Amino acid sequence: MLTLRDRHGQPHQTLRAISFSEEEGSRFPTTFSGSKHYARLADITGLTDDSGASFDTARITAVTQLQQLPGVTRQLPALPKSFTELHIEQGPRLITTGRTIGLVSAIVGQRRFTITVTGTANHAGTTPMNQRHDALQAAITLMSQLRVTAATAESQLTFTVGQLTVSPNTSNVIPGKVVFTVDCRHADDTVLGAFETAMRHLVNQTSAPGITASIIRWVHDKPAPLAAPLLAANRMLATQLGFDPVVMDSGAGHDSEIMSRVTPTTMIFVPSVNGISHAPNEYTAPEDLAAGIKLLTASLFQQAY
Repeated sequence: MLTLRDRHGQPHQTLRAISFSEEEGSRFPTTFSGSKHYARLADITGLTDDSGASFDTARITAVTQLQQLPGVTRQLPALPKSFTELHIEQGPRLITTGRTIGLVSAIVGQRRFTITVTGTANHAGTTPMNQRHDALQAAITLMSQLRVTAATAESQLTFTVGQLTVSPNTSNVIPGKVVFTVDCRHADDTVLGAFETAMRHLVNQTSAPGITASIIRWVHDKPAPLAAPLLAANRMLATQLGFDPVVMDSGAGHDSEIMSRVTPTTMIFVPSVNGISHAPNEYTAPEDLAAGIKLLTASLFQQAY
């Protein structure tokens, strides 16, 4: 933005950089709490993290710390006339096809669940095998069934068990309780709905002697088509800059999904080396970052001047 101002002077439309909190929902059982608040779509409250700390307290603490910084004021500005996000792809499509620029047409929908399997904790050495109510073994069977169901549902449906808690988690005790998460995503909400129905059926059928299972859904983000006119404009700009852009869906959730509900929104992707993301060796080459910034700058100039 400073580069645009230095080159072209004051824009006709205000340019604003936005940093949203809690996009991932990694601490509290929700997603996009920052952008949902900014977009006036939800005021998240009443949640706790794994340690029992409340969302409300964490938010107050964070805002208080920010307000102690020089020049920081607290306000909710007007919604922008458009929203543009530059991001790494977090996947392998650009890097494997040798492309530098991806233009996002839509963001997939995602649903997240917590499944609890309850049995009976007991001594590992004194409880006969045929008298055990092993929650972990039941959970493993259920996970396998869910994976097979997801694989046969639709080829683009993704299914992930990402978090697993075993209790009491001791080497010489039969697990009495297992809690695990399921993350599933697809560009068609109907596909996600059908899989959720099948998943709930499997959970409800987990009825071995002494074993019970339950499921709760805590994320339901619908697929979000992004603004076609902005995509078309960025496609033309990318071609003029010498890039060969590819139009794609985003398999990862982004704050753009939330912003697209309240203002025309577009996304620009640059490659992730080896398609790796959410891992310590995530990396994007500096020249690819520079290419993304080049297109972003041209897009913001077109939108604001």
